[in-house]
Amino acid sequence: MILDQLIIENFRQYLGRQEMIFAKGKGKNVTLIHGENGFGKTCFLNALLWGFYGRDGLTGDLPKPENIIPDSVRVICKDPHAAVASVKVFFKHGDQSYVLHRSISLADECDSKGEKTKIELTVKRNDGQSFNFNGREAQKVIDHMLPRDLRELVFFNGERIDHFAMEKNAEHVRESVTGLLGLKIIENTINDLKSQDIRGRLRTELRDNTDQETADLLARQAHLESDLQSKRDGLDDCRKNQAACEEALSSIKNRLEANREAHQLQQRRSVLDADLSNQQKTLQQLERSLSELLANNAYSLFCYELVAKGKSITHRLRAEGRIPARVMNDFIHDLLKAEVCICKTHMPKGSEAWKKVEEQLTKAGDPEFNRAVGDLDKAIGVIEASATQTRSNLVRLVEERGGAVNRIAQINEELSDIKVQLNSKDDQEVHKLEDAREKQELRRDELHVEEGGFNTKIEALVTELANVAKQISAKQQKAAEAQRAQRRLERLEQVIVLLEQILQFEREDLRTELGREVEKTFRSISLHNYRLQLTDQFTLRLTKLIPSNGGQVPVDVATGTGQRQVMSLVFIASLVALAKRRNEIPTILRDLQGGNFPLVMDSPFGQLGEEFRSAVARHIPELTPQLIILVSSTQYKGDVERELGKSDRIGRRYVLRYHAPTKRADANKTITIAGRELTIFQEDETEHTKITEVES
Repeated sequence: MILDQLIIENFRQYLGRQEMIFAKGKGKNVTLIHGENGFGKTCFLNALLWGFYGRDGLTGDLPKPENIIPDSVRVICKDPHAAVASVKVFFKHGDQSYVLHRSISLADECDSKGEKTKIELTVKRNDGQSFNFNGREAQKVIDHMLPRDLRELVFFNGERIDHFAMEKNAEHVRESVTGLLGLKIIENTINDLKSQDIRGRLRTELRDNTDQETADLLARQAHLESDLQSKRDGLDDCRKNQAACEEALSSIKNRLEANREAHQLQQRRSVLDADLSNQQKTLQQLERSLSELLANNAYSLFCYELVAKGKSITHRLRAEGRIPARVMNDFIHDLLKAEVCICKTHMPKGSEAWKKVEEQLTKAGDPEFNRAVGDLDKAIGVIEASATQTRSNLVRLVEERGGAVNRIAQINEELSDIKVQLNSKDDQEVHKLEDAREKQELRRDELHVEEGGFNTKIEALVTELANVAKQISAKQQKAAEAQRAQRRLERLEQVIVLLEQILQFEREDLRTELGREVEKTFRSISLHNYRLQLTDQFTLRLTKLIPSNGGQVPVDVATGTGQRQVMSLVFIASLVALAKRRNEIPTILRDLQGGNFPLVMDSPFGQLGEEFRSAVARHIPELTPQLIILVSSTQYKGDVERELGKSDRIGRRYVLRYHAPTKRADANKTITIAGRELTIFQEDETEHTKITEVES
């Protein structure tokens, strides 16, 4: 998960529409947000949490969590349905882009104490298609990406993040490892299999679903047609905005190409953009080919035992001389009936000779049997040939798909490098054009997502209109299915036991790997002879090496808030770093993709001692693909400012300007950033905070 952009509207003290674009380029992965205590840092963190999880995601230190809409809006509001607070988050997860939009009206806020929100999640795939999730389905997708009980791993309050280091929270640490390193799918599968819902369905007959709902056809049709026209009008407006956005982007690209400093880089970017589009089309075609191959021929890859058994049977029958049959049953029956041997000797029924001929019936065959054996030989040959060809095509398509994926990654990395190079140019016009280009591209992506949403809704409405007169009924499940489910229950219990064993082994392997990462990370930031370990019981143990008998022995260190904060911070950063390279870790589960996760840290340096501040500021940006820091001037000055400046990783910088009748006595009116003094407090009748971008 990488955050692209945040749009806040009327969220607590963030009055009106506020926007922020996050740094995410290679080498420029840090976004700094400066704000004094009380100016809106924690509120900003909660805006992100509320966007992803609603009221359940808010931090415990946020006062009046049921009130999201600003008081100044409440006072002047005449229509409680028209006063709306919203958070929109643009982000990427895996190879797909997402737009998350959560909102609440004053009417809903009053009725539900802030719990009733509207949520929509739009997903944009690489092939340009988009689709929407709403309500519970949207939240389910979000919770699958980052379960809410693990949210503090990504979005956390630095002044209250010491509990990972407390021994009583070992289970929380264990769950964090399970959730962020790809084991949640096994755990969820076990829980699903154990649920009464699944076991119940396997133990009992599926119930009839005979209820039928019939709507008033004409009224429903009129309503759907009106809704359909509205969506088509919205789609037309969206496409007009897309055309305007593309025109603006074309103008910006031309100006960049005309700029002497940016000319070559922009030309190269245009070539890469075209190559990226072609590679994405190739990848889409390869994935379609793979799907068709597996749908049509995958069966042949799983028939090895069946084919081997068939060949074994025919081989045995041939060895016994039973196929092809030398004598037919009909011929022997004729001999017995006539009581005459093939040599013309008379053999009365029941005689010794007659019995000898009768014994041949067990060895003789019939035409149907011979034909069946021939058909079996042919089928075995067809399946073997199909399996060989399928396996060859599968290997080829997988290799070609891997090549396309790698090429797309290379292109994206080179495009990221070009952006960094352009931003490093000592040319204000280039900087402004790059900033305008990025905003237009984000706007273009937003419009593409919006177009996909309209198309999805239009398609659904057309389908519903076509089926408005049809009735939906469910057919009764037969008792035989319930009996079959009972037989499946035994297999189910075996699968549960196996999955529990796999989960145990995987968790232990990853605990060992994470322990190494924790020790390595802590050594990089510790200035003293300390060691940090992740124990077998998933607790964090801080020790100090003490000289003893010519050597050194580890002795447990009593930890205060500052030490626990460092330990927790190291654990989270190590876990995020390990998640990124998850696919490289040799465990039972293979081919799990690594996951990029940002770190959003509110006041991460508040409780740290001076010996840790500079090391944390220096090393944490190297461990995570994206870092967003909310920091006060007191925490920022000195070591933190120096180390972040030296790393040259700051890609975006913002200040929170606080407007109010009075300010806190300990808050500054101005802040000095990179030698420039900026005003961060302004007297105003209405209390609110504005997000302002400043040059890094």
